[in-house]
Amino acid sequence: MILLPAEKLFNMDQSYYIAIDMGAGSIRVLVGKVENDLISYEEVYRFANEIKTIDGHDKWDIEKIFEDIRKGISAALKNNPSIKSVGVDSWGVDYVLLNEKGELVEIPYAYRDSRTENMMEKWTRLMSEEETFKRTGVNFYVFNTLFQLLAAKNSKALKKTDKILFIPNYIYYRLTGVKFNEITIASTSQLLSAADPEFDTEILDKLGLHPDKFGSLEKAGKIIGKITDTALPPNNLKAVSVCNHDTASAVAAIPVEKEDFLFIATGTWCILGTESKIPLLTEPARALGFTNERGCEDTFRVLKNIVGLWLIQGIQKALPDHPSFDELEKMADKEKDLNLLVDPESPLFYNPDNMLEAFDAYFEKTGQSKPSSVGGYIVCAYKSLSVAFAYYLNKLQKLTDKTYEDVHVFGGGSQSEMLCQLIADYTGKTVVSGPVEAATYGNIMVQAIAYGNIKNIKEGRRIIGKSITPKHYKPAVKQVQREEIFKKYISLKTY
Repeated sequence: MILLPAEKLFNMDQSYYIAIDMGAGSIRVLVGKVENDLISYEEVYRFANEIKTIDGHDKWDIEKIFEDIRKGISAALKNNPSIKSVGVDSWGVDYVLLNEKGELVEIPYAYRDSRTENMMEKWTRLMSEEETFKRTGVNFYVFNTLFQLLAAKNSKALKKTDKILFIPNYIYYRLTGVKFNEITIASTSQLLSAADPEFDTEILDKLGLHPDKFGSLEKAGKIIGKITDTALPPNNLKAVSVCNHDTASAVAAIPVEKEDFLFIATGTWCILGTESKIPLLTEPARALGFTNERGCEDTFRVLKNIVGLWLIQGIQKALPDHPSFDELEKMADKEKDLNLLVDPESPLFYNPDNMLEAFDAYFEKTGQSKPSSVGGYIVCAYKSLSVAFAYYLNKLQKLTDKTYEDVHVFGGGSQSEMLCQLIADYTGKTVVSGPVEAATYGNIMVQAIAYGNIKNIKEGRRIIGKSITPKHYKPAVKQVQREEIFKKYISLKTY
């Protein structure tokens, strides 16, 4: 938990917005401003977050999370009581159940919980995979809200439930008393219609649910109401519904001028894709695992989810001394010519007890030798992710019949020079890295749009482009090398 002193904040004569950025590994409270055609921010509070085993299941200690968020907001207000508003973004799919009194029905489940095993197969007996994809635009992932609610169907908890709120919307509810769900976070659920920003009633009917259970659906950029939490210091704060899904918030902040662009969000999950005015609902897109989620200003994010820096985090956790990411990269630099490869989408890497053992099991299964050092595992992870990115971006270009010269890489992994260079090498495209904290920029930007300080997303992206200094990475391998490693990757996907 980190609390920054008052002198680290901006001068007191500025206008401010609080951005709450909720991640699976940590949650941060930041104070941002828009001034002189620039966006800037300071982190004022940070605390660790993790999935906890409660009653034999993977869950989120949501009350502890909210208490810490409250501390962060209080710290921000103590240093600057003139802050205008609060916006919240988080990971997708997970939800909270509330009874008629607005109380928690149960501690919310986390998306990695095993209760969704076999739920995809069970759902296809109710509706085919093809029809579900055409109706929602969302592909089949075991963690989807659809399968979580199918696992909970007819449960005592759901019978007691009056409202279902996604994780960030529960935080808004605790702050304001308003029960709503925002469209970008709702679109991760596989419950929302691809044709209209409304819940698909036929899908909900098969779950035994009514749209009323989810309250109102709101677009990003709406001022929801006043902060009414009496445990906070006196304030004039309002809540703004930003892009509540962190990836939607981050994509909104990519500093691009052209309409067509590729992106890779690098976090616990890596998400690659493009922004589009319409969803991509073709059968080849479904078969390749592409999905369509809502973005800001009536856009879609056509994307593919891949297990991402979870690989690196798992290796870090499996080591007794838990080295930092910088230390791991220094180890990797000594092994950068290693040619081991894995398929990041293998079930072995989804939620292993020990990530190093998962790698070893994969190497044994595919007839590859184990690395002789920790650095070898890191290089293998980075290289495998980069090749997977290149593979799916090539597929996406064919599906959309478009070509791109560069790819925008943002999030925590954009700080890794090794990862960015490998992405450039195997995609054959220029990598433009940054912003690292893209979701934060997007969060602040949408609040500023709600208050009229920024005209729209286009202007916000231009301002963000002026506010950061992106790095550029050019491809440094020959096409023949790419072809060789692609052959190996494709052969590994058969395992």
